[in-house]
Amino acid sequence: MLVGMLISEVLSLAVADRASLAPPSPARIRVRTYSALPPHVAAPYAGPVRCPTVVGRRAELAALRSAAAAARIGRGSAAALVGPPGIGKSRLAREAADTARTWELPVLVGRAVESGSGTAFRPLTEALLAGMRHVDEPDDPALRPFRSALGRLLPHWRTRSPGVDPPGDPVAGEAVLGEAVLRLLATLAGDRGLLLVLEDLHWADPETLGVLEYLADNVAQERVFVLVTARDDPGPVTALLRALATRHACTRLPLAPLAADEVDAMAAACLGSAPPDDLRATLHRRAGGTPLLVEELLAAGAEAAAVVPDTVAGLVGARLDALAPAARRCVEAAAVLGARFDWELLAAVLDSPAEEVLAGLRAATRAGLLVAGEGTVGFHHALGRDAVLAALLPPERARWARRGLRAVLAAHPELDGTWCDLAADLALRAGDTARAAAALLEAGWRNLDRGALTSAESVLRRAGELAGDDPALAAAADDALADVLAASGQTTEAVAVATRCVRRLPARGEAAVSARLRLAGIHATAGDWAAADAELAAARRAGAVDDPRVEAAAARVALGAGRLPDAAALAAGVLERAEDPAVTCEALLVLGRIARRDDLARAEELTERALRTAEDAGLPVPAARARHELAISDVQVSLRLDRLADARDRASAIGDLAAVAVLDLQRAAAHHARGEPGEALAAARASAAASRRYRLATLPKALLLGAAAHVLLGDDDRAEHDMAEALALAPRDTHLHGEVWGVRATRALAAADDRRALADLDRAVAAFAQQPNEVSGSPSVGLWMLLRAAADPTGTVPDPPDPQTARWNVGLAGFARAVALGRRGDRDGALAAFGAADTLLREPVDIAWYRLQARRVATGAALADGWGDPAGWAAQDVGRWEARGEHRCAAAVRGLWRRTGAVVPRGNAGVPPVLRERGVTAREADVLALVAEGRANRDIAQWLHLSPRTVEKHVEHLLAKSGCTGRPELVAWALRVLRDESGRTATGRGPAV
Repeated sequence: MLVGMLISEVLSLAVADRASLAPPSPARIRVRTYSALPPHVAAPYAGPVRCPTVVGRRAELAALRSAAAAARIGRGSAAALVGPPGIGKSRLAREAADTARTWELPVLVGRAVESGSGTAFRPLTEALLAGMRHVDEPDDPALRPFRSALGRLLPHWRTRSPGVDPPGDPVAGEAVLGEAVLRLLATLAGDRGLLLVLEDLHWADPETLGVLEYLADNVAQERVFVLVTARDDPGPVTALLRALATRHACTRLPLAPLAADEVDAMAAACLGSAPPDDLRATLHRRAGGTPLLVEELLAAGAEAAAVVPDTVAGLVGARLDALAPAARRCVEAAAVLGARFDWELLAAVLDSPAEEVLAGLRAATRAGLLVAGEGTVGFHHALGRDAVLAALLPPERARWARRGLRAVLAAHPELDGTWCDLAADLALRAGDTARAAAALLEAGWRNLDRGALTSAESVLRRAGELAGDDPALAAAADDALADVLAASGQTTEAVAVATRCVRRLPARGEAAVSARLRLAGIHATAGDWAAADAELAAARRAGAVDDPRVEAAAARVALGAGRLPDAAALAAGVLERAEDPAVTCEALLVLGRIARRDDLARAEELTERALRTAEDAGLPVPAARARHELAISDVQVSLRLDRLADARDRASAIGDLAAVAVLDLQRAAAHHARGEPGEALAAARASAAASRRYRLATLPKALLLGAAAHVLLGDDDRAEHDMAEALALAPRDTHLHGEVWGVRATRALAAADDRRALADLDRAVAAFAQQPNEVSGSPSVGLWMLLRAAADPTGTVPDPPDPQTARWNVGLAGFARAVALGRRGDRDGALAAFGAADTLLREPVDIAWYRLQARRVATGAALADGWGDPAGWAAQDVGRWEARGEHRCAAAVRGLWRRTGAVVPRGNAGVPPVLRERGVTAREADVLALVAEGRANRDIAQWLHLSPRTVEKHVEHLLAKSGCTGRPELVAWALRVLRDESGRTATGRGPAV
């Protein structure tokens, strides 16, 4: 007996014409009330809802369609769809029938029913009668000897003449009848084939099963596909199907519950859009992956979390009524204790001997209401328990809940583990809201201690609602909720709740200090450094003078505000005297952040120490913060994403939304550095969405990283829009201004416009110098050093505004040194520096876009200063740029290659196929990309190192090959062709995505 014992598949899936398995028409929503429910739980019910498509089940559908196709060519077979009620057996059978009808195969459908009369052969009789209803009676000579046998199934074929059934031999009789049915099916199949569907055979009589066994064993040579559906409960049909499968006479297709993503897909198909988060959670919790229950709960709409579908309520009610009074009391009391329960606790609730309770549980298990597991007893399905509760009157539920609460408190006075949640639930059912609020408050604190922020938030909100007029309980719930909201980064609401906590307290004292510190931390998370400083000052006035907690918070605020010396001094002072591990962690993380700017080894040492401290003290939130700081350091060196992904998963699991937003920001930066703008854009959007929702300080940077991705994807308008919004959010953040100029420099580099890029980078670095905080992470610094060195006639590498530790900046600075050494005449040193920098940017993960840009600039410098192998480097990189679809950079490198005096191939390997078909050469494609930008011939000649006359000839050839009559038409054609080819603008910027 499985989950399906709780619901009636027949009730929900029956159709008016049982011979038809066509899928139901789209649901018409109507409002009704569950008549089976008592008035206090009756709820509006929109139904029926039926999914318009089959979700999942690809393997099963493929097997059914393959079997139907085989039947058409004379290879018959049998298959069985097995599983609990509501799992989708009948829906798959309908799909098979629809496929057969599409192929013009006759479809015969019969169904067994749950009946005390045990009518023999009912499914076979129904199927054959329906199949012959609209066809002439077959006059096949092969059937004549079997008409008498078939008369047992078809009343109008019954005769008084002797048949071939051997009297007194039921086995032989079933064999003859099986052969008779098989011959009739073969006759009806003719040359087309036939599908026989026998549904709900768990209710079939033994005679029907005997015929089925014969059909399965002998159908292989006929154009017949026999498909049966049955529950997988222990019984004759399960034994038969397993035996048939063992001897390969039947393909057994067990149906498992849908996975969580398949439940989501099914709900979306039913509703026409993705379900809301609360409804998704209800479906995952209550449906158990059963498609029928998904549909029933969707039909309940807003009441899905509480309503009991009538198919469940009716079946459970009938089984309750069939129990003896003592057994029924066991089930009712058990329902109050939960979907799974401690049977010994149930004995205390009932105040009955253990033997009597066990007897009642055995009876309920036999009735299909309960299931016994290894050491546990519970309901088959959450909806079964709900149906039992719904059948109780309110006074009955309250009485059982009061007795259950007393039993729980007696057995588990500390309410350890899940007993706290059960006590709260029982108190609520008993009407004791104050006791329920106290239990939920305890559960919330425990969840917070474990770092389960989402669960903590949920139960604390409920505790606050139930606290009512009890000021002490309400205040305690607010205190804990403020901590949870702050830890999860929900800054707007956290500020409101924390401010409420501050206002209800006196101006001085420990409680006031703690409340002010909490509020300061929330403001710091939101990036409001001035408000955070104001709250810290208020905490000192409240009595926290020289308090390590305040100084640690002040260090974090100073770091965020860019006051690095202050942050370092405060954090170091805290470490000397802090005894609270949480405070120690805060100071270590601040020092680690500062060290990351110039000493990654030291930064990792400090952060690892913070992680050990947090783990030893059982502090999950600080531990998660330490892990994500380690992941960020790892990204700066290796660009690996595995530790970053692990840190994000951990932060998401505990509900630390601010940390998730920061880690998504780092993912975006890593993907950008790896030359993966599509993935970078997705991560930046995720960070921006969370930042908007929770008012986090990460929003401007998330917008900026999205803009950088848009630049490489060629969407300049969207990039400018995002940068403008970022600047509007933080107009006085000079570091952000520098990053904006860095993005614009990236756009110039993508067009191989080094002069414009250097001008933008000069402005970026000037802005960085005004706020020296975390500058080391910006690739703009390394690019500026490289381009400035290439432009300097003396071979000087400028000093960065901040120490460099990120691998991309260290590598770019290495290329800058190579350029400077070559300019000063140190050819061997320049070549060695070039190779080292190239290796550093290539391994362990290739920072390809920045590396190729650095090689392009260094190749030009090597060509001008006479060192290295500029011809070889250019020859290698032209194909790389073309493969990335970045035609401007490819053209620039090809020009350098030509200037070395090498013979540059005039082939068209890098030309997009649509241009290659028209005979456009690689050089003409370079010219066309610049024509698409509206540039004049003289400008194009300068970019490609050609003479204006040569460019004129290329344009003439392009006009002829494109069929355009003038330059404006050529520009329009080029824009359309290049955009269609690459999915970008005509310049083809950015890696392929």
